Amino acid sequence: MKTSKILIILSLLYGGAGAAGAAEDLDITRSVRLALDNNLYMKLAKASGETRKAEALMAASRLLPQVDLAISQTRTLKENLTAMGFGYGPDGNPSLIGPFNTFDARLRLVQTLLDLPAWNTSLSKDSEKRSAKLRVDLAAEQVAAAAALAYLEVLRSSAAVSSAASGLEVAASLRSLAENKHDAGTATGLDVLRARTREAEESLRVSRAQTALQEAFLRLKHLLGLPFSKDIRLAETLEFTGYEAPPSEGAVSSALAGRLELQMARADLSAATYALKAARTARIPSLAVSGGAAMSGNNPNREAKLVGDMGIALRVPLLAGGRVDAAIDAAAAGRDRAESLLEDAAAQVEEETLTALYRLKASAEEVSTASMTVTMASQELDMARNRFSAGVGDNVELVNAQTSLSRAKDSLIDALSRNKEANIRLTLALGRMKNFKF
Repeated sequence: MKTSKILIILSLLYGGAGAAGAAEDLDITRSVRLALDNNLYMKLAKASGETRKAEALMAASRLLPQVDLAISQTRTLKENLTAMGFGYGPDGNPSLIGPFNTFDARLRLVQTLLDLPAWNTSLSKDSEKRSAKLRVDLAAEQVAAAAALAYLEVLRSSAAVSSAASGLEVAASLRSLAENKHDAGTATGLDVLRARTREAEESLRVSRAQTALQEAFLRLKHLLGLPFSKDIRLAETLEFTGYEAPPSEGAVSSALAGRLELQMARADLSAATYALKAARTARIPSLAVSGGAAMSGNNPNREAKLVGDMGIALRVPLLAGGRVDAAIDAAAAGRDRAESLLEDAAAQVEEETLTALYRLKASAEEVSTASMTVTMASQELDMARNRFSAGVGDNVELVNAQTSLSRAKDSLIDALSRNKEANIRLTLALGRMKNFKF
């Protein structure tokens, strides 16, 4: 493999997607912000929140004053008074009158004084509105985590390409060494063939790493709502950061107090409780008052007089054909379901927090071990190179050392990636994802 090809690989690595033009730097903070602004999941969550808000307003409107204004002007051509019960005319025929005009401009107010089902339904919708708002905030947490994980995948893939390019460069130099020794008569053709095979394997590793990197860039751009043709370059690199894990008891307490899933589950339980109350109070009478004022006459500008009325109405539901009992059973089942979901959410939060803490600690130890492995594999390669250069045996040891070093570097990249991912998972478990930084 020529040096120029290696340079092309590195230019693709540090130039984002590889398109022409200067790449735009993108850090994790801006990535999260772009995801929150452009991601479809966020837009759908906000739309759902607006729907719940409208439903809460509609439920509350049943308890607010209702005012109607009606204006009518009618021209009656003929009216049969006999049909209205006023008897017959002097000639024994039905009494007919008309034509005449009728004008009416009426303002009517109705105010509910007592309606417990409507009151509890309104409280239930208010709780649903709070749950919907929390759902938007939860969507923001999840989208931020998805953006961070996609960003991390690009970092991991970039490190894999860099490692593969470095391995290819080493393989090319060792292949050149084998060819030179073969030309000098101190190495066999088998040594050259082994070196060339190893170089081909490293070239395949580079191709696969490049493909994974391009796919990771596409996923990140999709998640952030960026054009696929836009050239981006990540500001961070895949490096080890000694994250300090909080005590498990304090972390669990913080998660139980701050996780949006639990707040949302509590709001859903409150909504279900009020819905059950609304169903159980459906048999209680409702009370409302009404009043109206009107200008009534033949025409608005002639003989129109101010009239009015007031009234009070009591509605007593007597028989609903089992509808009330069915509604109570359904609402009770909904409340039981909400209670179970709340209990499960609390257990899930505790499990996720403890798991994230364990993985963060374990990944730090894994990074330390992987780093030592890379160091020892590098030393092994240097020793095998020196032995082969000195003519002590063939290059079997050298090829094996190359393979060991490539695997050790891949293991280190995976360990670093898992350490970063564990930090993301812990931040998400604690409910602090929107302000996440590597």
